[in-house]
Amino acid sequence: MQGLTSLQDAQKIVLDAAHPLGLEKIGLLEVLGRVLGEDIIAQRDNPPWDNSAMDGFAVRHEDIKQEHAIGKAVILKVIEDVPAGKMATKTVGPGQAIRIMTGARVPDGANAVVPFEDSQRLDGAGGGERARFLRPARHDENIRPAGRDVRQGESPLAVGRELSAHDLALLAALGEARVSVGPRPRVAVLSTGDELLEIDQALRPGAIRDSNRPMLGMLLEECGARVSASERVRDDPRQFVSRVEALAPEADVVISIGGVSAGDFEPVKKGLGSLGEIALWRVSMRPGRPQAFGEAFGRTFFGLPGNPASVACVFEALVRPALRQLQGFTHLDRPRLEVRAARTLESRAGRTDFVRATLERRDDAWWASPAGEQVSGHLAPQSRAHALVIVPGEREALAAGDRAEALLLRWPE
Repeated sequence: MQGLTSLQDAQKIVLDAAHPLGLEKIGLLEVLGRVLGEDIIAQRDNPPWDNSAMDGFAVRHEDIKQEHAIGKAVILKVIEDVPAGKMATKTVGPGQAIRIMTGARVPDGANAVVPFEDSQRLDGAGGGERARFLRPARHDENIRPAGRDVRQGESPLAVGRELSAHDLALLAALGEARVSVGPRPRVAVLSTGDELLEIDQALRPGAIRDSNRPMLGMLLEECGARVSASERVRDDPRQFVSRVEALAPEADVVISIGGVSAGDFEPVKKGLGSLGEIALWRVSMRPGRPQAFGEAFGRTFFGLPGNPASVACVFEALVRPALRQLQGFTHLDRPRLEVRAARTLESRAGRTDFVRATLERRDDAWWASPAGEQVSGHLAPQSRAHALVIVPGEREALAAGDRAEALLLRWPE
């Protein structure tokens, strides 16, 4: 294994070079999935006032409690009707009630809300409405107090959080119309190879369709990056360097696919001297050993191998964490899950293996089985996989039943 860079060292080198890009303030409806750039401090209580949790009658619980205690029918005079969005103009006094809808502010004098289903409406003399109550009410029953959800001055959302749809609802309730978030890194993708065809092109002898570029584009979008350009270039070092130079000004990161191995027609390898401070390296991982990393025309550059499993695994191990750090995320990896090997998973000491695996829940544990032959050129195992099981560099294999960590790609159906 002489001449290899350990995966841990490679990850440190990459993350040391991935400096967060700063912050931008954008509209609330644009921040889903973005990283929060500052603590949110509530400027007011939520809810802002005591409000009704039910459609019903706002009452004084003392009236109902006392009448029920002495066995009398509880009938109160209804003095007002308050829909949501309106405020009562009257105060609830002894023997009185106000009809109220869910979310409406609780009227002064009331300290409980009795649902309509626990009451009966009665016509009163002269058209005045009355209500009979079928049970006593507790103090503050069906009332949502001001600030019970969030108090003024509290920080319900902290910097570094990945914003969900539910976070957006909370931000909206707090009146945060614009939010500071980390920007989406712009990534230019160049797929190399004379043998590559577009998806809709007919196959010809010796050619294959380019599956890496659409896969990488979706992985980039999924982790919060934005594809600024996506092109296919021939196995021509001068063309490759020219396109990198042309695309770099509109990108924060440039990623190439293929052209970094030991073959005779490797445009990335042959063009490195004209790109900038970039080094070829062999990372002690499988799949994905031959790579390039550095700076091209002032932009972070990743040179990925050409096999699809290698592209996917290098992306998960090195590229995705770097892109998330550029955005300001503190959690860089996919979720990690403890699994147990359902069968022996072979490896080699000194090399970190990523095994594309399916998961099955049994005996209160997740059991991982290879999703197919671990051939770096095969696509179906990656499509079937729920996770990438990590076989650490110090292990020669995982025996059946051994525990390991896995990067969760998707939950089993």
